[in-house]
Formats: sequence, C-alpha cells, structure tokens
Amino acid sequence: MAVNLETKPDTSFKQRIKPGSIEGLNLISKHEYRSVLSKLLPKECFIPDIKHVFHYLILMSVYLGGIFSIVNISFFPLKLIISLVMGVSLAGLTFFLHDLFHGSIIKSKPIAYLFGLSVGIFNMFAPLFWQRVHNFHHARTGNIDDPDRAYIAAEIPKTLIGKFGYRNRVSSEAFHPIISLFFMSTGFLFYFSNTMFYGLVAKKSSIEEDKKYQRVQELFKSNKSKLVVIGELIIILSFQWFLFTVIANNSFLNYFLLSLLPVGISHFIAMAYIHTNHFLSPLTGEIDDPLVNSLSVKNSWFVDKIFSNFSHHAEHHLFPAMGSYHYPKVRKLLLNLYPGRYKLIPMIDAMKMLLKTPRIYGDYTHLVSMDGSKKINCLLPTS
Repeated sequence: MAVNLETKPDTSFKQRIKPGSIEGLNLISKHEYRSVLSKLLPKECFIPDIKHVFHYLILMSVYLGGIFSIVNISFFPLKLIISLVMGVSLAGLTFFLHDLFHGSIIKSKPIAYLFGLSVGIFNMFAPLFWQRVHNFHHARTGNIDDPDRAYIAAEIPKTLIGKFGYRNRVSSEAFHPIISLFFMSTGFLFYFSNTMFYGLVAKKSSIEEDKKYQRVQELFKSNKSKLVVIGELIIILSFQWFLFTVIANNSFLNYFLLSLLPVGISHFIAMAYIHTNHFLSPLTGEIDDPLVNSLSVKNSWFVDKIFSNFSHHAEHHLFPAMGSYHYPKVRKLLLNLYPGRYKLIPMIDAMKMLLKTPRIYGDYTHLVSMDGSKKINCLLPTS
C-alpha cells in the first residue's frame, strides 16, 4: 500500500526535509502488521510476564554483590573485572526497566515506578522523564519530531562546538572510530541532559526552529511533572553522593569502579542498541512502518537473555507491551510473512555500518555528510 507522506501536513514549524524523497516506497502501518500477526500469536504473548521480575532480582544481586566485593577486595585486576561485570548487569537492568515501563511485566504503575527508580538511581537517569520521552518516541517513530532520531539536513552543525560534538559521534566523519565509541558511553547522559534542558528549562522561543524539542516541552507542561523529575534528579545525585562518601569511603578509585565505570559500560551498550535500532534506517513520516524505520539485529541467545531480547527491535515496535520473552515468536512470523521487508543483520555488522556512514538525514532515505559531498542509501527493504 503506497502512501502519501503529506496526508497530515504540519504547519507548526518550517518543513526542513525533502518530502518527495520517499515516494514509491511501499509503507505499511504498524496497525496493519498487528492485525495480521496478533491472530497468529498465542494469547499468553499479550499477558504481563511477572516472572521477569526474577531477571531483575538476579541482575540487581550481581550489581549489589559487585559493590560489596569492590570495597572489600584490594587486588585491582579482580576489582576491574567485577566492575565490568557490573556494567553488563546494569545494562540488563536498564532493558528490564524499558520493558517494565511498557507494562509488559507489572501492570501496577506505582510498583513499576519504584522498580524503575531503583534502576535509575544506579544508572543516573530520571525514570519519569525517560518514560514520557520514550513513549513519545513510540508514538512518532521515524517522523520529523521523533526525539530519538539523528540529525536532519537543517541541523548540520555550524558552530565549532557543534561540529566537534558531531565528529565525536559514531559515524564515517568521526575524528577516530575508537574515540567515537568511547564517547558513545557518555552519549546517553548527553542525550538526557540535552533533551531535559530543552524539555524543562529552555524557553520555547529559543527552540522555535526545532520541532523535536517543542514536542518534548509539551510532555512536561505541568509544574507537577517538572517537580517530579527534579525530585528524581535530587534523589539520584544524593544516592551517588552516598555511594562516594559512605560506600566508597571517599575513594575516587572505588567510586569509579562501583559506579562510574559500570554506568559508562551500561550506557555504551544502550547507545549501541539505540544507534543500530534506527540510525541506519530511513525516516517514514506520518506512516509508522516498523519494518522500514527500525532494524533488528542478531546476537547470541545468551546476550539476548541478559538484555531482554532488545535486539528484536522491529518486533518491539510492533508490540511494545508484549513481554520480550515472546519476541522470538514474532521474529519467526516476520521472517515467514515479510521476508523482503524485515531487516535483520548481525549486531557486529550493524556497528560496522554505523562507522562507515554519516549520521545526518539528507532526506527520508539518504544519509549525507556534513559538507553534502557524500550521500548513502539508508537500509531499505527489498520488497
């Protein structure tokens, strides 16, 4: 079913991306996919999976056990190994939180929020803020106002600081691949702080040309919502101070190993998934076609187990409230029913592609370099 991306014109901002560049691409609404797939999936796929809480308990035990070990062990190489394991565990907890806030584990919002806050204080992000922005990402995936999209042409950095920031992102234009991968570990904090500033603090007039941030502001109109997020930040900072002064006994090395390094590892893993999930795929405008604007990746079963099948990302965008344990069933159906549309490549190959392509959308289906001299096709379906 071919669609017209201009069926819902938006006059609230200056259109800055070429609308005709996606003409001819056969887009299918996520609702159409769901109507087909939901009939072929067992009913238990759509029931909250409370057993996933055991996943949380195991990962949190690993993390807390790591904290205890680091402050009581003097052998540095062992402390470093423990810190690395803690980082993987914290990434697993982050993906647990992701599923939790989609309602696929616990339906009680207050209980889910407490679980989420227990992860947020370790991983340094405000759960309410993340939940609202992430839900909006699901509502506007692949659109101009998707808060999780990469640069568009009108946002090509022009200032020295802007260019420096862009060239430290994972892309073919990065100063160096290793440097860009290092900065990926800080990208999560930069994303949240940047989005939080424009969403909660900046005046609308200062971002009138950026629809993405205007829409984020609309999510936090009430003072109550802003106060809750500020309260979360105070709790997070206070807890981190507690870890440094009391648990690490003012030892920066111990604090680095029990908090900062695990957080950096966790954020690197999360950003690696976020980048491969969408940044190689085209934008799709008003028609949210998860098989076009999202990419699923292949990992080992063990990695998928730890990270709650987050590699199954097109599947998640089709059924965000489904327990991640069931996503392999959806993948199997997609491979059988939509073999030419469903995009699935190994995670390592997706990362290599990120390093070989720019991070700027010149139009809906092409990535371009900062100077416009390089133009590369996004990953497109074959049918």
